[in-house]
Amino acid sequence: MNIIRQLQIAYKLKRTLRYNTTRNFDVHSESVAEHVFSLFFLAQYFLPLEDPNRTLNVELLYQIMLFHDFGEITHGDVPYHVKTKEHEEQERKDAIAIFASFPWPLAQIAHDRWSSYAAQQGPEARFAYALDKVEPLFELLDSINEKTLKRIKFSYQDSNGKKMLATEGFPIMRKFVEVAQRDMLKRGVFWTGE
Repeated sequence: MNIIRQLQIAYKLKRTLRYNTTRNFDVHSESVAEHVFSLFFLAQYFLPLEDPNRTLNVELLYQIMLFHDFGEITHGDVPYHVKTKEHEEQERKDAIAIFASFPWPLAQIAHDRWSSYAAQQGPEARFAYALDKVEPLFELLDSINEKTLKRIKFSYQDSNGKKMLATEGFPIMRKFVEVAQRDMLKRGVFWTGE
């Protein structure tokens, strides 16, 4: 848990607002862009541990992480435990429309990277997918933010199943999932149907 707490220090940047703006930090909120920032930050920690021989194409990985949630721009983020096939299809259509609105060559790059992530095609996409499932544990391991789990009715089973599958082949990320979830379970943070 100590390393998790050390890594969470950078999460304070997400609460450092620009343009003399304010936000109610007594209620959990996080934009998709803030989530993407967190992926980039955590990649700096996990990459050398999970890929010590530097076989991953880091530029490709970063592009995948950057574009992986662009399909949520139009209709928003739907938590995976309630996401339906209809939500996924809408997100796919939205992503295609958004990428088509970009100038060339960005339109093609963005679409290709998003498609790679969606299909978990290649080691970079699988790393990005695993990190995308691990990152929320860092975000939600906070006395205010963790209340979101009960608000959205997110159980330990919802968390564990997807995260364990995603971290297959990534032992360091898997260990973080196990440690964080064990702590959250012990403290009664997950929704239990009550």
